[in-house]
Amino acid sequence: MKKIFLLITALLLLGCNKQQKDKVEKGFVINGKATNFKEGTLLYLDDPDTQARIDSVTIINGEFQFKGKLNKPKRLFLTTKFDPQNQDTHKYTSFWVDNGVINFEGDYNDFRFPKVSGLKLHDINRELSKLTQPINRRMDSLSKLYNDDNENNRRVSSEVQKAMRINDSITMRFVKENPNNYVSLSSTLYLTDNLSKEELRAIYNALDQDLKETDEGKAIKQYMNIDKILEKGDQLADLQGETLSGEVKSLAAIVKQHKYTILDFWAAGCGPCRMQSKQYTDLHETYQEKGLAIVSFSLDKNKEHWKKASEEDSISWINISDLKGMDGIAPMTYGIRGIPNSFLINQEGQIVSEFNGFNPNEAPFQNELEEFFEKETE
Repeated sequence: MKKIFLLITALLLLGCNKQQKDKVEKGFVINGKATNFKEGTLLYLDDPDTQARIDSVTIINGEFQFKGKLNKPKRLFLTTKFDPQNQDTHKYTSFWVDNGVINFEGDYNDFRFPKVSGLKLHDINRELSKLTQPINRRMDSLSKLYNDDNENNRRVSSEVQKAMRINDSITMRFVKENPNNYVSLSSTLYLTDNLSKEELRAIYNALDQDLKETDEGKAIKQYMNIDKILEKGDQLADLQGETLSGEVKSLAAIVKQHKYTILDFWAAGCGPCRMQSKQYTDLHETYQEKGLAIVSFSLDKNKEHWKKASEEDSISWINISDLKGMDGIAPMTYGIRGIPNSFLINQEGQIVSEFNGFNPNEAPFQNELEEFFEKETE
């Protein structure tokens, strides 16, 4: 009897492995409908994880199709071409893709919120989207209110932060009630700093073993071993990375050698990060000789993308990465949920200020640095 049971178990495992192998070999097919788009509009399918362009297709008679293969489920970006002179025409969205047949319906006037179906992932994500979409629409509306008025922008940012907290609360509740799936796993990794270690451990323990073995599952396990997420007033946690030439740099060592150090988390595919790099160029030139260091820590996973962006932006300060993206220990320790995100650290290793986001009118920490260095000359 025992031998029969073992034989059946082995056959079931072989069957599951074959199904997974067949699934990967067959790949994915995205059958898309795009209403109210101009005939011949180009659509780009991008992987934000690797910042690689998977493919591009043309909309013909309101339809398009992508084919490809993935090793695991991913949220991919679907965008039109970006025109800096006419930014309103730039359409983008993100949606879950796994190997299988996927149906996509998107309208030009509401492309951020398409209808996607075909896989179990989409059924789960649809339930979450029903809860979060009103908040996401609210944040989209708020983002259009930014202008050249700093006071207005502070008010808008405050409202955006409130909306984000509501969105996070809704998502956390959904994850706790529906823990054992890839959508919730990905959401959990995004919300790690909002969850207690006990809550995180309960969600992790509810995962099937195959989900625990994913990059996201391993990252959550790693995160559970972090003592504290750093914030203003805390002592820095050292991090190390390699420069593009392969030289290992330590944040703690750099901080000891300079009066102030800016730690900047960025990535090649992040437009606001790239614009902020130009601001840092001026800041670096102004205060380098007075004792300012800038450490840009790239959250890229693709070295060539990181290198290309660094060269295009003429980054002349310390520029390092571990090429682990958001799955590395550095962004987890510093509670990075979005980029650009920067920290100002004094020579004693204390985080004296944090700046999250991008202000087109002012470089991060510009006022603080002016004040700090002016006091030294008095």
